Amino acid sequence: MANISITGNLGRDPELRQAGTSQVLKFSVADSEYIYSKGEDAPSQWYSVEVWGKQAERLNAILAKGTKVSVYGQLVQRPYTSKAGKEGISMDIKDGRVSIVSPKGSPAASFSDPAPF
Repeated sequence: MANISITGNLGRDPELRQAGTSQVLKFSVADSEYIYSKGEDAPSQWYSVEVWGKQAERLNAILAKGTKVSVYGQLVQRPYTSKAGKEGISMDIKDGRVSIVSPKGSPAASFSDPAPF
């Protein structure tokens, strides 16, 4: 099992669904980590995230498109073919644990203050 930790913004509003006796929350996150590329912006890497149970219910009430989050979970890669016939790899994070970095529209936390120790 490969685990991954990413930080990025939600690309769409989350979708909460019933799955048996539990609920599952699905959303996409764009990890736009800076990669030096000779004057070009690096493309964002997109991940599909699934969160289950009580955490899914709580997060559904506070997450929205544009919210910056940190996600940790199991990385699952699966091949797909687009409608145009292009093949690719989907990056999914299952059983994600999510921390909110900053709500949509608010500036990210500043780390310029000196540490208290």
